[in-house]
Amino acid sequence: MPGMDEAIRYANDPATGEAELRRACEILELPADGDAATLRARLRAHLASLDAARPVVCLNPGPLARRAAGAGPRLPRPAADEHAPVFADEIALVPDAPDFAALLEAQLDVTRALATTFGEAHAGLRYAPDRWSVRESLGHLADCERVLSYRLLRVLRGDATPLPGFDHVAYVASGGFERRSLATLVHEFAAVRAATVALVRSAAPADFARRVPVGSGSITGTALAYVIAGHERQHQRLMRERYLPCLPAREEPGAAR
Repeated sequence: MPGMDEAIRYANDPATGEAELRRACEILELPADGDAATLRARLRAHLASLDAARPVVCLNPGPLARRAAGAGPRLPRPAADEHAPVFADEIALVPDAPDFAALLEAQLDVTRALATTFGEAHAGLRYAPDRWSVRESLGHLADCERVLSYRLLRVLRGDATPLPGFDHVAYVASGGFERRSLATLVHEFAAVRAATVALVRSAAPADFARRVPVGSGSITGTALAYVIAGHERQHQRLMRERYLPCLPAREEPGAAR
């Protein structure tokens, strides 16, 4: 379980380059603009403001995700009539981005960092008895993205066949995620995300304006892309605000047992 000492060492290490520092700021929800010196100073100031006894989100979840060649589309924020009202809150969590595929790649790094913070020892943690564990949340993210990206494929290919719904709660109950390691679930979600990124990056911007019937209404490709991103950001928020506070405080070195 990461602690303040690891975070400070990573922020101060000269080998931690500008791209890694920028990722660390994104993981901590800090502004990620500026050069390496600015980013490093921002990280140091933030870490100094935290309770050293509490776990800190992992700032180094592994090598930086390899970015695919070529820019992705800039997708305008979907209008209210492009999706059902139920998606509005998740869509609102997504920032404007000049490259939506790159946004999805960067978000994956944040999810990996949050998952790494819990590790296998705390992957079964639930913030309430009737809530999903960390493992189940990761499995849920992968399953939902499979369904949502398939819907996006249908839109981008001009398939106007009405889309059926699905019971995401039943998927978790049948998923057997608690029998698996957290590492395999993170790897699976990363594989699903890579396929989503490839789909988004390969499509023409105009294709996202197409619609497909779903339920009693319809949804555009743009809205689906935003729902994919917003759904992940909603679960990132839950991990930060509900799951992380449930982690035990770290013992000081040499503390009595």
